[in-house]
Amino acid sequence: MILVAIDTSSDMSGVALWGDSGALAQTQWQSGRRHSEQVLAQLDALCRLCDITPTMFTHVAASIGPGSWSGIRVGISIAKGLTIALDIPVVAVSALDVLAWPWRGQQPVSVALSLGRGRLACAHYPAHPWLPGSISAHNTPISSLTSATLQPTLCCDTSVWQQLAPQLTGIQQVAPLHATPALLAMVALQSPASTTPIEPIYLGDPVVQPPPVR
Repeated sequence: MILVAIDTSSDMSGVALWGDSGALAQTQWQSGRRHSEQVLAQLDALCRLCDITPTMFTHVAASIGPGSWSGIRVGISIAKGLTIALDIPVVAVSALDVLAWPWRGQQPVSVALSLGRGRLACAHYPAHPWLPGSISAHNTPISSLTSATLQPTLCCDTSVWQQLAPQLTGIQQVAPLHATPALLAMVALQSPASTTPIEPIYLGDPVVQPPPVR
């Protein structure tokens, strides 16, 4: 088995190769908005490092967000291309599940990712084991989050914490130090392969079209 994990849900992109014995290699880099021109090049470099060719891939996993709308679409498009070309299954993984996974079965956590424009993608995970894909995310204005609406432990990056900290009391922050493509691969191994085309998790506000002028 060789699983390819692709994470383009944020400015920090990543690719990992996972084999029967565990992680073979992974790489993460600051991609900004240049996912489309960098991901395949990084995957090629990783394959050369491990002496692996794409024909050896058996599974593909991709982050479906929430997160960077354009980045997620790039990752999903690459994953779909590999599954069609190689006739292998694809696994869709929530970016929030990846952040919460290290705490699974240990303690309840809330997870928050920035959606921009003062909004967060939030999800609350119980301490007892949960299945990947079973926790729904919601679009939450930063101004509406309080200590009462979060678990005692909040998993988020530094920028989100800086925005929330002034209005929170008694909440412990855990930086998502484990949000790596290898961790995405671990979550994918516990997730069912998709039997339908995978789609991104989009939590943005709907676009309201003005009524036509008559």
